[in-house]
Amino acid sequence: MVKSRQLILFTLLLLIISFASLAQPYISREMRFQVDQVKGCAPLTIAITAANLKPPGDCNGSTPCIMNYEGVSQSNVFSYTYATPGIFKLSVLYQSQVGGPDDITITVLPNIQPNFEIYTCSGNRVSIKVTDKNYDQYFIDFGDASPVIGIPSSNNQVATHNYASSGNRNISIHGKNLSSADNCNALTQNFLARAVLPVPAITTLTALDATSLQLDFTAATNLQLHMEIAVNNSTTFQLFQTLYGVAATTVPNIVLDQNFYCFRLSAYDPCTGANTYSNTVCSQKFSVTALSNLNSLAWATSGTGVTNYGISRNAAPYITTPVQTFDDTGILCKTNYCYQITNNYGNGSKSISLTKCVDAIRTDTPTLINNASAVVGDNQVAFTWQQDPLFVPVMYTILRSQNSGSAQFIATANTQSYTDPLYSNDGNYCYRIAYEDQCGNNSLPGDLVCPLRLTGTVDKKNVITLEWNAYLGWAIGVKSYTLEKYSQQGNLLKTFSLGTGSTFIDNEIDLVNQIVSYRIIAAANDLTMTNSVSNIARFVKGVNLFYPTAFTPNGDLLNDGFMVSGQYIAKMQLNIFDRWGTLIFSTDKNEPWDGTYNGKLMPETTFVWTAKVTDVAGQKMSRNGIVILFN
Repeated sequence: MVKSRQLILFTLLLLIISFASLAQPYISREMRFQVDQVKGCAPLTIAITAANLKPPGDCNGSTPCIMNYEGVSQSNVFSYTYATPGIFKLSVLYQSQVGGPDDITITVLPNIQPNFEIYTCSGNRVSIKVTDKNYDQYFIDFGDASPVIGIPSSNNQVATHNYASSGNRNISIHGKNLSSADNCNALTQNFLARAVLPVPAITTLTALDATSLQLDFTAATNLQLHMEIAVNNSTTFQLFQTLYGVAATTVPNIVLDQNFYCFRLSAYDPCTGANTYSNTVCSQKFSVTALSNLNSLAWATSGTGVTNYGISRNAAPYITTPVQTFDDTGILCKTNYCYQITNNYGNGSKSISLTKCVDAIRTDTPTLINNASAVVGDNQVAFTWQQDPLFVPVMYTILRSQNSGSAQFIATANTQSYTDPLYSNDGNYCYRIAYEDQCGNNSLPGDLVCPLRLTGTVDKKNVITLEWNAYLGWAIGVKSYTLEKYSQQGNLLKTFSLGTGSTFIDNEIDLVNQIVSYRIIAAANDLTMTNSVSNIARFVKGVNLFYPTAFTPNGDLLNDGFMVSGQYIAKMQLNIFDRWGTLIFSTDKNEPWDGTYNGKLMPETTFVWTAKVTDVAGQKMSRNGIVILFN
């Protein structure tokens, strides 16, 4: 009652202000003319109601005035319509006035239809909430020939009205600013007055994700709805959200994996504070657990009103059950199954759970991989291995250790082969191979696989000593090793059958091949395994220069010349100097010095020689020494 009296008093105040504004003159800056309006909604028509507030009198046929509206000058035009919003200067230039024109500011506002909400009350009543904030005051026409009422602009201003009977009405509201023309457009909405509030109905509750639900419902137009929630029960409800003008809402910030939630709607009567309640619908706290050859489903929810629970599997209807558990035994291991629970209520409404997915499992442990071959290449090693046919692998895991350390993951493989691109013969690497089978079971890391690592040395006599590790990777071991020797061009020079030893000395004299390479090939006792191959070990033999310390160029054909010789020389520059540094002899043709200079035999003395050598391997070296000439 107090609110009604306040509303009536405020309406009377608005009417007084409105009447006052009708009589209020709006006078120009220099008080020479006045207009009927200075503010209003577009389109706004302004009339100059008095053009000569100060004498002498202009603005007639003989002494016209120049009016300027929106930058356009016209003579004796006393009315103008501003079509678009903005702030404009209306000016009038008088012929008799000294100086510039007189003017007044015109404000044209956007013509906005104010938004408002209509709430249905019982007993053919209505409650109006104006949500618009564009105007200073609002005028409501309830559409039943009752007086228009005015309300001020404030936070969600509310007005109520009683209709004489039920039925459809058109409610219109328009806004007005103080000291403005009352020319703004109204927004009209249809309203059905009702004696009794209709009951809303929840149709579907859907889990969107682990933290949100969507509630779909049906409700009559203009009902203010209260959504209530109860956690892990269907009795202790509390207000959660107020709804209006929607048929669905989202409930955020919940934890569906830990709780189930029940909801109901009420048609709220803002005039009396009464509620008319809908049906109750509840979500599910749902889990799926993969056991060996079994997917176990369990959910918690309120069973009130539920006829049965429908289970879908992989988006297709699967089975219904009256209880809140189900064990699915019709599964295949390593197959993904996705389940969803639907509460089917007797009134036709539904509650749809989250989709929960699991991979069906089998728990048998796969057998180890204990037969693998390894072929070492340039900075890589390639493996192939055998697989127990009782287990179907889906992914292999490659582990690598160094210097007998612990094995660390380095890669995965989809087939029974893998190449390690980071292999180093100096790394002393060994490997283990594990795998996951199609049922998701993981084997233990397999037996060690240690590639053949061939190393060696070459001594001053060009004798090459080779060593290699015993190959590890075959369950029943190595049958024999074979050593292959290659030329610099990659041609096979010789093959050595070595039994099961791990060293070999190659002391064969070979004056042709300065650069030779070797590799070890291991053959398995298990004839189904491919051979394992070591790295290629490359050796460069020394040139081993030979030269006398004295010679006798006396023609006896014994030690008559001096020359430098050796193995694997591709090119040599030999120079002979006397003790004063004079070049006596020079050749690059591998020929001896006969002890002469300019055709004359040199006297007995000591000479210095230098040799610049390039060997077959392309290596360059310099040597020098002294030689004594005896006549």
